[in-house]
Amino acid sequence: MSRIRIILPASTIERSKLYLTRGAALLFCVLLFPIAAHASPFDSGISSIQTLFTGTIAKAASLIAIVIGGYTFAHGEPGAKKTLAGVAAGTGIAVMATNILTWLWGS
Repeated sequence: MSRIRIILPASTIERSKLYLTRGAALLFCVLLFPIAAHASPFDSGISSIQTLFTGTIAKAASLIAIVIGGYTFAHGEPGAKKTLAGVAAGTGIAVMATNILTWLWGS
């Protein structure tokens, strides 16, 4: 019976140690972040960002998109109807996102 000898270079061993270290760090983060997600200080910050992006910024961006879409439609640009349909759908989603989230999760 013959023996098989496997010779690994030092760089392969060091690379394996690096992968194991990164894997352990990733596992630690995966286990730590769910605990941190339940902390209450994050709730007020995330709620204010949600209100900002579904309120003021969404309405201003929608208004700008409607004006630009109307301009392209008025000048007969190709694909203007498709662009306006996308603007209408995007505006509805952005402005109504808070209502949809409330309807889904009741918060």
